[in-house]
Amino acid sequence: MVNKGYKPDVIMCTKLIKGFFSLRNIEKAVSVMQLLEKYGEPDIFAYNALISGFCKANQIENANRVLDRMRSRGFLPDVVTYNIMIGSFCSRGKLDLALKVFDQLLKDNCKPTVVTYTVLIEATIFEGGIKEAMKLLNEMISSGLLPDTYTYNALVRGMCKENMVDQALEYVRNLESRGCQPDVISYNVLLRALLIRGKWNEGEKLMSKMFSRGPEPNVATYSILISSLCHDGKVEEAVNVLKVMREKGLTPDAYCYDPLISAFCKEGKLDLAIEFLNYMISDGCLPDIVNYNTILASLCRNKMADQALEIFEKLGEVGCPPNVSSYNTMFSALWNSGGKIRALEMISEMLAKGMDADEITYNSIISCLCRDGMVNEAIELLMDMESSRFQSTVVTYNIVILGLCKARRIDDAIEVLVAMVKKGCLPNETTYVLLIEGIGFAGWRTEAMELANSLLSMNAIPEALMKRLNKTFPLLDVYNELSYSDDRK
Repeated sequence: MVNKGYKPDVIMCTKLIKGFFSLRNIEKAVSVMQLLEKYGEPDIFAYNALISGFCKANQIENANRVLDRMRSRGFLPDVVTYNIMIGSFCSRGKLDLALKVFDQLLKDNCKPTVVTYTVLIEATIFEGGIKEAMKLLNEMISSGLLPDTYTYNALVRGMCKENMVDQALEYVRNLESRGCQPDVISYNVLLRALLIRGKWNEGEKLMSKMFSRGPEPNVATYSILISSLCHDGKVEEAVNVLKVMREKGLTPDAYCYDPLISAFCKEGKLDLAIEFLNYMISDGCLPDIVNYNTILASLCRNKMADQALEIFEKLGEVGCPPNVSSYNTMFSALWNSGGKIRALEMISEMLAKGMDADEITYNSIISCLCRDGMVNEAIELLMDMESSRFQSTVVTYNIVILGLCKARRIDDAIEVLVAMVKKGCLPNETTYVLLIEGIGFAGWRTEAMELANSLLSMNAIPEALMKRLNKTFPLLDVYNELSYSDDRK
């Protein structure tokens, strides 16, 4: 169009800039602005779209360059421009930079809006606490701006976060006197805070108030109830809440079904878990991979690897392809049920699909190899893990040390411990227990207890553990008595 002499339309260009940023095609978004600046007439909306796009892409320096270019072309930033910058800094935990932008806004005689203050209040609650946020609220009111429900809800969240639930309740009760009607979000925030703390009586009173005076409970309200009931082991009551919700004409979402499916899996009621998964699908709410992984893990724990494999192989068909966690679960289950070849095929299949093994993948394979006495292969995999982007943790080393101790290769276990410390990975109590018991069960009980006493003197293991070790190796009592008598001499 430009090559044919047409002048770019600023509205169309602004839409294109937003569109390209939403597709993460930053280069084309920038080229649209370049064409608009060269052949058309950009406006504040176009520049704001570009600044917003750079901020969302976490390219703050580029956003600042656009801001400078905008000023050089005679466009002063408006409150939207500043709100974009402030919001970007706040969302990244950079409140200090957001406040600098806010100061610049005031210097430019640009009036902040309720949105400006609300964003700052939310960030201040997170970084500085509710008291600092209240100072901003007072400043906002003094400037002639009336807080809206979003502002007050942010403060209520902050109070609940700081365990000031009673104050939050009182604050919501007084909102009407402040000229603001609490909405369903206000009540949901309070309900969640009360139920997390086990205050069911207060929660019931709050629900009664919602039913009698409004606002009407929404899907989120019921999902909070269902989740809290499941957390407290009241699964039947949670199912009844789901029924009541349906009777009210509300369609449950994934947040309603997730805790129920998890609870059924935890209780070993896999038939009910799968039944509710089907209800979820019939409600038009497609399960995600987390739902499926929960069921897969539960089936595998209950030694039902074949049924788990059947569901796993259909995940692609239902539009929910397995992730690394799915493969990790199936690998361990298949290996433990005797299907070692199929288990290894799982890992090959995962890698062939471009999925990178994670720390759990390595730990699962190392653990399986050690349990089957293939400790050398486990050590090779440990070295492979360390040559990749993963840093071996104390958990990984403990698995290998356990495998070596079971194989009575105590010298090698001590070598792994030395290598572990050299690489900056400090042993924990479990590491020491594995070594002590490994040495003891290998027949060197005196040496095992000498190590235990040394570690006790260094406060590396507790007294309670020493008592347990004395019970594990009762013959050592004589050795301890001899040691004490030698010390007295």
